[in-house]
Amino acid sequence: MRKILLLILSIISIITLSGQTHHTADKQFQAGDYALAQEAYRALLKSYPTNALYLYRYARCAQELGDDTTAIQYFKKAGDRYMLKYFYMGESYMRLWYMDEAIEAYSTYINNLKEPNEREAHIQQQIALAEKTQRYLRRVEQLQVIDSVEVALDSMLHMCALSAEAGQLTMDATRNIIYTNQRGDRKLHSTFVDSTYLLVTTHRLLDQWTTPDTLPETINFTREQRAPYLLNDGITLYFAANDTNGLGGLDIYISRYNMATETYTTPENLGMPYNSSANEYFFVLDEVHHIGYLATDRFADTGRVHVYSFLIPEQKQYWRNISNDSLIAYARLEHFEKANLIAQEDSSNVNIMEKNTDEIGDFCFIINDSTIYYSLDDFQNQSARDKYNEWTKLDKQYHAEQQTLTQLRKQYASADEPTKKELTPVILQLENNQSQLRIQSEQLLRSIRHIEITAFQE
Repeated sequence: MRKILLLILSIISIITLSGQTHHTADKQFQAGDYALAQEAYRALLKSYPTNALYLYRYARCAQELGDDTTAIQYFKKAGDRYMLKYFYMGESYMRLWYMDEAIEAYSTYINNLKEPNEREAHIQQQIALAEKTQRYLRRVEQLQVIDSVEVALDSMLHMCALSAEAGQLTMDATRNIIYTNQRGDRKLHSTFVDSTYLLVTTHRLLDQWTTPDTLPETINFTREQRAPYLLNDGITLYFAANDTNGLGGLDIYISRYNMATETYTTPENLGMPYNSSANEYFFVLDEVHHIGYLATDRFADTGRVHVYSFLIPEQKQYWRNISNDSLIAYARLEHFEKANLIAQEDSSNVNIMEKNTDEIGDFCFIINDSTIYYSLDDFQNQSARDKYNEWTKLDKQYHAEQQTLTQLRKQYASADEPTKKELTPVILQLENNQSQLRIQSEQLLRSIRHIEITAFQE
């Protein structure tokens, strides 16, 4: 009798504990505490591995926490008791760029609706975007990415070390990007007129700038055009635009000026991998250094962007005969994102790139998305090896001056006025040196990578 009593008490305790865990999990889920709720549902699933509600809620927690792959896995396990799962599966598939699967999930949800609801309009938009993305995925251009750095929006232009021939990019207080040509006598930028961002151009006559002229409707074809960039030929224009026919948010477009007819060609979407469902903020080609730059908020935290630098291809080539997963990875630039580059921003807005690695070697130097060097012996070209040694000296000088600059700034903050006057020119000189060293360093790095990648192809 005593054993039976203990067994009954044990069962009651388990049931009570389970009820408490269930209540806790539901409460955390409803409050939006998805990390805690996920742990609670994980504990419940150990005892009830086939419970549809726990599986569904666990999947929703994973989804809210950004783990779409796990979310889909558990949505599938949950069965069809909760048909709303198909809507959320569609959302996860969209974020992973599995467009066929997204369309199927959305369609299943709509086909099982007993009456219309507020999600239908959104779903139709998503399906249209999925179909459009599928078309773009048929022509994904091969791109040799060499760097990827995440920075604040306000700092994204600091990652572009343009040659003088490539012109100049600046940013005003409203984050409006202004392009100035090599001669310094023409500017292109965006202006806000009647709830629309229009591209305009101004010219310098002697020491004055003309009144801005709005570019033709061919260029200003939608309600938002930004970040213009003109190649050295004075004909080829790149800019960002938010258009319903694009992939979502700001996309990069190209147009060319016909001097004979004095008109611009219809802007053409650059497609993938340059554009995505995220925002693409600017696109620049430095033909002197053979380096291009793309700023986008894909994979970036709120208020930040990734600035990708890549080698300008001699001719366009597209991915063919590769798996769908690989194609999506290249289209999203996911293949290089996994390199895990970190941008550290100090008070002078200088960016230093580091690489997380467990590899053992003398150093860690990224050549491209698939090649990393860990010693001087890895270099295939003597010139590249010499330039790397030159870069290491510049890098040591940069960090030494940076430490000195940090100390001087601290000293300046607590100094009296006479001392501040003495320190000011020293600090300004060091800041200028830091800027020059950064530019030299970036140019050397890109030169090294270009030489080595060229050596691969020989």
